[in-house]
Amino acid sequence: MSVPTAHGTTTISDRAFTRIAEQLASEDEHVTGLPHVSASVCGAVSAVHCDLAVRYPAPVPRLAAKIREHVRRRLRELTGIAVENVDIEVVKLVPERKSERKSGRKHERRGGDERRPRPA
Repeated sequence: MSVPTAHGTTTISDRAFTRIAEQLASEDEHVTGLPHVSASVCGAVSAVHCDLAVRYPAPVPRLAAKIREHVRRRLRELTGIAVENVDIEVVKLVPERKSERKSGRKHERRGGDERRPRPA
């Protein structure tokens, strides 16, 4: 994908565009882990799909709308590519740990399953 400028053309690879979208989708404090993002770009227009794990409890519809707008706006600002559609799919709800609720702290958890098996 190329974006014409006054002095030439800037080219952003599909992988780079997807990685930028991935980072943007993970910036909200309610998102845990690294989102799975796919994107399709045709010229200067794109569509993005994000699979997210979200800390519970969170207002999922409002959170999805907030992340959708953030990804759309920032991708346009950072790449110059218009984002026609951002689909948000919440694929996992991760309960807050009791220690997080008491202290008000949110620990960043990246990758892997956040649940630990309980001893029998």
